Amino acid sequence: MKDTYPAASLETAACLWEAVLEILSGGAGQRGLRAKAQRVRENMGTSGLRRTVLAWTEAADADWAVVKDTYDAPFDWEWIPEWIVLNVDWDGHAPELRTKRLVPGENA
Repeated sequence: MKDTYPAASLETAACLWEAVLEILSGGAGQRGLRAKAQRVRENMGTSGLRRTVLAWTEAADADWAVVKDTYDAPFDWEWIPEWIVLNVDWDGHAPELRTKRLVPGENA
């Protein structure tokens, strides 16, 4: 994980963490992931989960760059949550980014 990020990446990191908190609360239509995410948080602890989520920033920024000029919905409340659903595997001890990522809105 990088030591420093540009301001836009800090916003991405905050949005990623907010989206995970929504998953943990069962909000934003992510109820199906809630139990898996809660189990992961119990295994890793909140700070471990947060560090893992922050490590997704670079990948999310790279994927957002592909669609930012054509994606019409909000980055923070639409794109980031969808990106997490499409690209994060919650079935292990810790959430992992899938090797081949899908970019929401890429084929829109």
